[in-house]
Amino acid sequence: MTHIEKRHWSTSSRIFLRFIFLYLLLYIYPYGFEYIRELDTSDISFWKEITIWFGEVFLGWEFDKRNLLNGFDSKYDYSRFLLIIVLSLIGTTIWMIIDSKFRFNYNSKLKRLTRTILRYHIGLTLIIYGLSKVFMLQFGEMDLDRLENTIGNHNGMSYLWTFMSYSKFYTMSTGWVEVIGGVLLLFRRSTFIGSFILFIAMLNVVIIDIGYDVRVKMFAIHLLLMTLLLISNDLRRMMNFFVLNKPTKSIIEQPLFSGQKSKKVGYILKSSILLYFTISCFINFSERIHSQTTNRYPSLTGFHEVETQIVNGDTIPKSITIRWKNISINGSSYRPESIKITHMDKQEHYYSFKADTIKKIIDFHSLNDLENGSENDLYKFTYDKLEDNVYIFQGTYKEDTFWIKTKVKTPKDYRLTKSGMRWITDLK
Repeated sequence: MTHIEKRHWSTSSRIFLRFIFLYLLLYIYPYGFEYIRELDTSDISFWKEITIWFGEVFLGWEFDKRNLLNGFDSKYDYSRFLLIIVLSLIGTTIWMIIDSKFRFNYNSKLKRLTRTILRYHIGLTLIIYGLSKVFMLQFGEMDLDRLENTIGNHNGMSYLWTFMSYSKFYTMSTGWVEVIGGVLLLFRRSTFIGSFILFIAMLNVVIIDIGYDVRVKMFAIHLLLMTLLLISNDLRRMMNFFVLNKPTKSIIEQPLFSGQKSKKVGYILKSSILLYFTISCFINFSERIHSQTTNRYPSLTGFHEVETQIVNGDTIPKSITIRWKNISINGSSYRPESIKITHMDKQEHYYSFKADTIKKIIDFHSLNDLENGSENDLYKFTYDKLEDNVYIFQGTYKEDTFWIKTKVKTPKDYRLTKSGMRWITDLK
């Protein structure tokens, strides 16, 4: 048996509804539109100048306008959150004054509109983030850079990223939870189960983000509170069912459009949104999967410890800071077809490379100079693999000649990635 929720709108509930509606609109616009792929938020945002002014005047903060770290728990973010609260309070006050004069009765419609915005914003956002986990894009995959890095060199966020990248099973499972919950939110009849699933999922995310000092804590907290707002309609039913062991009635989630003509408009609008979102996701994730996971040279992937480096006929001793210490080929899952060269003074230099695995030729030049395509900064090497995982690289850079001997490790040579998951631990 179902019933349509009816309620008396007290002054406090009307104030709360209007404040939440205004805060939600101001918070989402435009930085929350991650599901609109073609949108450049910097072109339509009015926040930058007013947020900086608010933070400087009322909070006494100084801002680096060239690097505001928007979206990364920065001073700019907190300044904008506080500004949104102030603007929402002012807007709510004006709204209540107008309502007291004209006695409009649209609270139920406003609530349905607010819940609809919440459903689609949470649903579409978490489908995107869920798919990025399903396709192992958000955290990347366990790579050489992570395998070679020590625990002490991690911050909390990079340590978490390493933890998540280790297990495809765990990461993809959490992604599917977000995707399924997000899809369920897009339909009125499954709003409760979708919001319930996502509340549990986001509670876990918030705890992890706080515990590991991930720089998107406030983003996660906002999504958690939004799911809580969706569940708020069912709190009494949940208490009766789960705690008090009492029977309860289902609640019909009211549609935003009620008339026959407006319902048709709603169906067309919803179909258009979902069709656009599906096509956009397909294009976006196809591009990301190609750029992050396409590795044309898997046979070259490895971490090379430089045993000998000879430049222009002179052996470079390990005491020289500019001597190469190691060469990581395809070291990062975020940068396939890349090389990282670390010097003895621990300075790291990144390069993009192309190779001919038949002729055993590898050419690479700095990622910083990639756009210029400068041949002057091009390393042209040949390579040869000997026994015991020993490689010989030789070639030229500018007017210098190089001869390098390395000892290589591949991802299969590390204990962490050697065995994988086993059901029977002592079965060889």
